[in-house]
Amino acid sequence: MMPTRYSTAVVALVISVAAGLAAAGSSDLCGLAKTAFSDCTAYVAGGEPAVSPRCCKGLGDIRELATTVTKQKVVCTCILAEMLAAGRINSGRAARLPAACHVRVRFIPTSPSFDCFRIR
Repeated sequence: MMPTRYSTAVVALVISVAAGLAAAGSSDLCGLAKTAFSDCTAYVAGGEPAVSPRCCKGLGDIRELATTVTKQKVVCTCILAEMLAAGRINSGRAARLPAACHVRVRFIPTSPSFDCFRIR
């Protein structure tokens, strides 16, 4: 069976994430990022009217976790998966999240098609 372009892209993404996780050290960077972002998911999906202090704290924690470009790519991919699992991403809310929390972070996905591997 011939691999499709989609299956090839998925395999490449999995390999890239695995390589990033290995480079990130022994801690489960993805799990930590998802936990830290969990209080932001409802806001980004449109279910909460305002950003919570817990969300902003989590965003600050995420910034502290992702100290290198490689880690930022991994964290971005994990957060994007978390957003997609929530079922909806309000791109405007996702884009405003860092400013609303007064946390300078440029690797939070802002749409379902956000390409985490373009982070530099």
